[in-house]
Amino acid sequence: MATAWPRTHRRRRNPAGPPLPFLPLWPKKAECEGERKAFLTDAEMRRITDQSVQRWARKLKDTMYDATDILDLCQLEADKRRESKGGGLKEKIGSRIKKLNQRLDNIYKEADRFKFNIGLGSNLEPRKLSDAGLKISSEFNESAIVGEKIERETKELAHVLINDDKLNIKVVSIVGVGGMGKTTLAQKIFKEKTIQEQFKVKIWLSITQYFNEIDLLRTTIEHAGGDPCGKHDKSLLMRMVTDILSKDKFLVVMDDVWSDKAWNNVLSVPILNASNKQTGSRVLVTTRLEDLAPTMQASYYQHHVSPLNEEDAWLLLKKQLPLQPNQVVDHLKDVGMKIIKKCGGLPLAIKVMGGLLSRRSQGELEWQAVLNHHAWSVAGLPKELDNRLYLSYEDLSPQLKQCFLYCSLFPKGTNIRKRDVIPMWISEGFIQPQHGSSSRGDQLEDIANEYYRDLIMRNLIEPIEDSTMNGYYCTMHDVVRSFAEFMAREESLVVQDEQTPGGSSHYLVRRLCIGSTKSLPEWGILELQKSVRTLIISHGIDIKPTDSLCSLNSLRILLIRGNAGCDRLVDSLCQWKHLRYLHLENTDISRLPQEISKIKFLQHIVLRGLTKLENLPRSIIELVNLRTLDLDMLNAKNILIPKGFGRLTNLSRLFGFPVHMNMDKDGTWCSLEEIGPLSQLRYLTVYGLENVCPSSLAEKTRISSKKHLIYLELHWSNSKEIMGSWDEIEKQQQQRVAGEVIEKLCPPPCIHDVWICGYFGHMLPYWMTTAATADFKSLKYLTLEDLPCCTKLPDGLCQLPSLESLTIVDAPAIKSIGSEFQASSSLVAFPKLASLCLYGLCEWEEWHWEEHVVDVTTGTIGMPALKELNIRNCKLSVLPPGLANSRREALRELNLHRLSNLMSVENFPSVVELNTSICSNLKRISGLSRLQKIYIGHCPNMVVLEMVPSLDRMELEDDTMETLPGYLRDVNPRYLELKCCKKLYEAIMSGSSSERDKISHITKRTIDYFQDSDAA
Repeated sequence: MATAWPRTHRRRRNPAGPPLPFLPLWPKKAECEGERKAFLTDAEMRRITDQSVQRWARKLKDTMYDATDILDLCQLEADKRRESKGGGLKEKIGSRIKKLNQRLDNIYKEADRFKFNIGLGSNLEPRKLSDAGLKISSEFNESAIVGEKIERETKELAHVLINDDKLNIKVVSIVGVGGMGKTTLAQKIFKEKTIQEQFKVKIWLSITQYFNEIDLLRTTIEHAGGDPCGKHDKSLLMRMVTDILSKDKFLVVMDDVWSDKAWNNVLSVPILNASNKQTGSRVLVTTRLEDLAPTMQASYYQHHVSPLNEEDAWLLLKKQLPLQPNQVVDHLKDVGMKIIKKCGGLPLAIKVMGGLLSRRSQGELEWQAVLNHHAWSVAGLPKELDNRLYLSYEDLSPQLKQCFLYCSLFPKGTNIRKRDVIPMWISEGFIQPQHGSSSRGDQLEDIANEYYRDLIMRNLIEPIEDSTMNGYYCTMHDVVRSFAEFMAREESLVVQDEQTPGGSSHYLVRRLCIGSTKSLPEWGILELQKSVRTLIISHGIDIKPTDSLCSLNSLRILLIRGNAGCDRLVDSLCQWKHLRYLHLENTDISRLPQEISKIKFLQHIVLRGLTKLENLPRSIIELVNLRTLDLDMLNAKNILIPKGFGRLTNLSRLFGFPVHMNMDKDGTWCSLEEIGPLSQLRYLTVYGLENVCPSSLAEKTRISSKKHLIYLELHWSNSKEIMGSWDEIEKQQQQRVAGEVIEKLCPPPCIHDVWICGYFGHMLPYWMTTAATADFKSLKYLTLEDLPCCTKLPDGLCQLPSLESLTIVDAPAIKSIGSEFQASSSLVAFPKLASLCLYGLCEWEEWHWEEHVVDVTTGTIGMPALKELNIRNCKLSVLPPGLANSRREALRELNLHRLSNLMSVENFPSVVELNTSICSNLKRISGLSRLQKIYIGHCPNMVVLEMVPSLDRMELEDDTMETLPGYLRDVNPRYLELKCCKKLYEAIMSGSSSERDKISHITKRTIDYFQDSDAA
């Protein structure tokens, strides 16, 4: 065996994917690493336009795919021999290795005739991301928003959608080329306050080029708050859409429409029928098609998105750079404007180029290298390839190129979940240990996480806007997706309606995603794709009892969502020798194969929404390579895990470990204590902690000693329902046990993120007190949710040295906050806290925090880094002096909602944006010297707004006010948006009224009224 071992064994890299593999052995003239890289760079570029180079590259990649399969078989053979079971593959493997080596020799010889240019290389050397660059937060969500133009267009189009309310239906069409910012504008309109208030039902539909009619109808029903109840009949679903939209005025957004089929063949009938009952309903469309709106059988308004002007384009470019505070790059504006000119004013192109520049040092030579890069002038590129995207793509390492292209496998409209895609990258072999490091799984995950962040920094993938997700989901712009699909076309195929796998039969398809049933009625057609390594099925395929998976011999990744008949395939799962990642979601599977342990390389199991699955097979405890078990809350309530689970000591990510009542009664199923031996855990979520009894089981989890744990979720199930079933004695007993359990589930010092939900004890644990929290030097995110009985927050939260985000939700028993948020005289309270969210503390009345300076010489105060404060639904009457401190420089945004007793907001000199809504007793806002934007909604008792000299934009809304507030005379914003009742609107618009005089000094203003207000 040793003499026949493939030449690739010395450095096991998996060169899968369209980018050329970075092989350890090259022609003799490529003597150094730099020459090898240049060799591949030239080959990678030339294969786009040179068919002979493309064929050579394909041979090379096919050979290396075979090499990785052989290496797996060698490993299996070695394992059998070690277990003294003999082996029958030795001769067969040896023969394949000899043939493989011969193929490599021929490929190397053939390379000589192409005379690849080893002097080309890339003049762009990526720099390692700084800590600032690695951070993913909600700041990314506004990365495409610059200038006044998009603000103006948002207001104008929102006004168009709301006006002419008596029209049965109106279509507003946003038209522009790909990457022009149509979706960004539509998203901003969708979230506009007036839109949110005007339309009770709001539906966002991403219309793929090859959409599925049934799925489109089902999605419409679900987004409207309905349940399609497993229905798949088109006529029935259309009636359901009509019924649910007939209940309230609605807005339907159809994003990225490629033809009139989605409207004319699917949505027009139910939407038009529903609009007869709900007048004023609207449809907003984004499209590249000029003539789409006129074909939609409705009155329409068309808006063309134009390129950015030079100044806005420069602002957008700068917004992508990881600049330090007070760092300027205006000395680079000349070369930056030349780069922008090559982008043609397209926001997407500018963002991608900004992402590329963010990886350079901010010097003129580096920017000139980008401007003068040869990729700008590559001739003969197909129309699908944009030079701007190609330049950014070429700057990626071979491994990062593979990860980027892999993201295009997920169908348009599908959010890419970080915790799914990272193990998929690893399972494909894209993630390799860095030089000098080991190949341990946790280190591979760290590298994959860096790749994920890198792609976000480059704007090649975009984090979902919900900041609470902390970058855990992302998506891909359709223009970037089209580019990636083209680059991956030889090996990856996304099949949707009107497509079939047969179209790429002359290539060996390695990755296949099926997003429709229309053209793939049977499973049998998949069995022809024998080289597939990744198979993603996002919609149903007809599976017959005789169908099997056995022919897909190279499969490493299987992801099936929403498919019936999968139970028939269970037993054949064990035939896949190379399978690493198994993901089953919303299918009818009721069991996993009892012999699942035969899948020796299986590392990741994801089971979500499997309502029929009741337990895991006993042999799962023999999967010694398993690194992920991911169960959602639904499955965690039903599934039992076999005893001996603690033997899976390589497990790194355990989401949804279920705790059931008396789960170890018969000695068959594991209990909470089996978490104890899992010393490699990095992510842990536990459900059903109300079932832990005795509490000593919690101590046996040994969570505090897990040296790699960075993420911990602890869930007590639906505390309100549970507590409602107890009498007083039982309630006290259960609260005592819950307190003991949470004390014993203390996280280790290395923890980064903690989420506690549903805990019904009176006091939070000791490990959150001053005496213990100093040990948690790495804790950045803390969420406390649904604490029905907790009467006091622990005093140690303020001393968490690295805490950046604190969120407390639904804690109705807390009435006062004081010393808990104040450190001792020698320490700074919350030294790094940037975001504080306090929601649903409905009985909270007092916040005691006197102005206090820790260090008089430096002016250090509590919460010195606080940027954003959000308070909702409480009885707080005054904001504490310690918060409104003249030395507070970081606080930029203040959001106050439903603070019924609050009377004033004063002396916040650093606040730039203030949003107040439904604060019925608020009377005074004063002393916000840097305030630029203010929103006042339904605050009827406001009488004073003063000392806001920097005010730029003001929004005032209240459907109950009969006259405009007098304080409007005292402010002079550049722009005013006013919305009131119809009677007041008519008085203002009459031209000579006293009401109009109150705002006559404000030159830019938009005035509107609530449609349902009484004109009388």
